[in-house]
Amino acid sequence: MLYDAYGRPLTNLRISVTRECNYRCVFCHIEGHPSGRPSRPGSTPPLMSPYEYAVTAKAAYKLGIREFKLTGGEPLLRKDIEEIVKAIRSEAPGSDISMTTNGYLLKDLALKLRDAGLNRINVSLHSLKREVYARITGVDGLDRVLEGIRSAIDAGYDKIKINAVVLRGLNENELWSLLEYARSIGAVLQLIELHPVGLGAKSFRRFYTPLERFERALIEAGAKVTRRELHNRPIYILPDGSIVEVVRPYANPIFCLGCRRVRLHDDGTLSPCLNWRGPRVDLVSRIRSVTTFEEKVAKAVEALREVNMLRRPFYLWPRNDAALMDHARELGLTGNSRPLRLSIPKKSKS
Repeated sequence: MLYDAYGRPLTNLRISVTRECNYRCVFCHIEGHPSGRPSRPGSTPPLMSPYEYAVTAKAAYKLGIREFKLTGGEPLLRKDIEEIVKAIRSEAPGSDISMTTNGYLLKDLALKLRDAGLNRINVSLHSLKREVYARITGVDGLDRVLEGIRSAIDAGYDKIKINAVVLRGLNENELWSLLEYARSIGAVLQLIELHPVGLGAKSFRRFYTPLERFERALIEAGAKVTRRELHNRPIYILPDGSIVEVVRPYANPIFCLGCRRVRLHDDGTLSPCLNWRGPRVDLVSRIRSVTTFEEKVAKAVEALREVNMLRRPFYLWPRNDAALMDHARELGLTGNSRPLRLSIPKKSKS
């Protein structure tokens, strides 16, 4: 396993398989693409093939990565998305493969993707009100997405998450309704704060609202708090079985402290963080520079090692932040009265 200079392990590879999307969400960050917005369907042919994703998965697996997240754009726009899942599954046995999708095309693909080896699926559902949903996403697609979620339930995924970006003046008054919907179908509700990246940077002042107040309301409702290792995300479990996972990436060193991932973009380059603005590591050119599968894997290992060396927390721990310390204590991230200090491991030989 690889570690960065801050003692954070690398266990997760987030893979954007396309820049195309059939939605136009008001907050889209297109996984950090410099354009800041997705391209229209059919305008940007895929660059990497399923075979090249297999090479990448093999290299990642050799380095101890056991979690793969497929994203976009909208990953279901790729006609070979089943082959991509199969390719990763074949070279990373036993790994957790998940996907984030807007769900518009999910109805006809949910079972096929499950059979291909997809373990979990996150479906974006930012509102249960048709008009609000259309305003947020730019598409009148709520009914189709709800049908897609039902198909995913029938397909028997290990876990289904409902993703909702919380936006002031749009859906902030629907959080309890979304939680009840998620509970009713046996899904986890994942609430995400708006992040000032991509289109989110342009709409941040207008739509940003912090989630602390809702988190306090969950605790007042009797929720128990646990923590997910990835990003130290708090998970609230209510007495009725409802589960809420909260993603608060903005100005949050606790989030950065638990980062365990790097990103593979649709153009075949690697970056260490959504906020990264430096040169990226060109993976696809390296693996195309050699011939055999084994040589390509070696080149991919080289690229992953290089991007791991670029990893650092985007937000570092500030001094004398009482609210942040309280949050860290709730998540069990403090030793005595000080923030947890990660030990720097020995250099990996893998």
